[in-house]
Amino acid sequence: MVNFRSAFGQVANKILPVPRNDSLPNPMRNVEPDTAKQQIDQEIPFRSSRDAVLQEYLSRYTLKSAGIGFVTPPYSSLYDRIWGITPVDDLPKLQALYEYNPYIAASVDVRVNLTVSNWLELEGGNSTFNDYLSEWLDSHNVPSVARIQENNALVNGFSVTELCRDEDNQRVEWLKPLDPLYVRIRRDAYMNIFGYIQLLSVPPAIFEPQDILRTLHNQGSGRYNSAYGVSLLRSTLLIQALTDDFQHDMATIMKIYTKPILAYQCGTEKAEWSDTKLQAFIDGMAERQQGTDLAFKHDVNPIPIDSMTRGLRVEWWLNYLLTQRNAQLGVPKLFLGEIENANRSTADIVMQEFVTRLRMRQEHIKYTYETELFPAILQGDFPGSFITSDKIPKVKWRPIWEPAADVLVDQQIALFQAGLTGDLEARAKLGLPEEVWGNLATMRQSYDQAMPTDAVSKSDSSQPSPKMSASQRQISANGKSYVISEIPRQ
Repeated sequence: MVNFRSAFGQVANKILPVPRNDSLPNPMRNVEPDTAKQQIDQEIPFRSSRDAVLQEYLSRYTLKSAGIGFVTPPYSSLYDRIWGITPVDDLPKLQALYEYNPYIAASVDVRVNLTVSNWLELEGGNSTFNDYLSEWLDSHNVPSVARIQENNALVNGFSVTELCRDEDNQRVEWLKPLDPLYVRIRRDAYMNIFGYIQLLSVPPAIFEPQDILRTLHNQGSGRYNSAYGVSLLRSTLLIQALTDDFQHDMATIMKIYTKPILAYQCGTEKAEWSDTKLQAFIDGMAERQQGTDLAFKHDVNPIPIDSMTRGLRVEWWLNYLLTQRNAQLGVPKLFLGEIENANRSTADIVMQEFVTRLRMRQEHIKYTYETELFPAILQGDFPGSFITSDKIPKVKWRPIWEPAADVLVDQQIALFQAGLTGDLEARAKLGLPEEVWGNLATMRQSYDQAMPTDAVSKSDSSQPSPKMSASQRQISANGKSYVISEIPRQ
């Protein structure tokens, strides 16, 4: 009989220490590179000299009279550190659901495109770091990589991207998205990440924590959800399965209507059919298709049988299934080509809620880039002592949704009239140049100074009215003319 306390102590003593480095944030709880390498050298069984290393490994971690210790509780944590945590989701089914269902594919694509299509800007931090990172992101086509990452996160619950470095393992040369289907997270019971393992080759590929960039969707506190997140499509599996059954059933019903069920009375009392003749007739009728003609002798009497589904109403069931699926996907129908009879106020509320969801995704990506991707890129060309959290630029996402031009003009005019913005700020928001009749920022000395008499607009439609004061401006947009008056600050 095994002493539980003694056995647990043996395994606990073999758990590697997890030192902390407070120089940079560590939201993913990655262990230090030295600890990751030590764990790979001591615990990962496959090497070029496979047999000797594996035997030494088994001798070290086998508990006598308790089976193989790293596959039985409470030693599952040791198994997870070697082979990775096994996902609870059926990832191939989730990927097939996205690839072969047009509605679900369109819903995921809308979310992905709106989240990353307008991309981001860098602000704050060290100016040298800012310029370096901006040029690196543009030259390495990171927006396309971000789209793949977000697609994998929504479909699979998580995305994994390898930071491919140069021969010296210093500079990040490019980003390679990996298939989440084959990647496992090597983590202990305290959620410290020792690395990743890719089960796509023999022997599997081993990655240290700093070599992988991971994003999650709807991360939970559970053992598996905290490691792999929750797929957007997980809760649609049952509804989609019922929808598929409904489609197959309706196809069968339609075939019944176009190929009605017939009962054949063959032969008469005086001249019965032999079994051979009857079987040949049955085989011939089994090959009957929709819309084919039938020919019988006088001793065959076909009797049509009405289908029990003729009066069946199935609209409510189909509407229920579609409503449940749409509620989970959460994409406004307008983006999927469905026009709803909703007024402007209702549409604005739906859009605001949808944009809020996308902004939460952007915040997760933003934090991952700032704490993992940007430091890894900078470490290739800058000393590590210079790379601190206060010097790393921050991500500022561009607006997800821009209102129509006429709505934007009305908004800026209202803000200007309320004294909440200036004329140059309003023109910048509208995408108009600062110069109208010269450079207003340097030409206007005071609010009471009159405009020069030779100031002429470049177009007739934008010339000021004779009654306009010096503090008023006239602009034209979308076929309309607007007078903007500047209110002096008190």
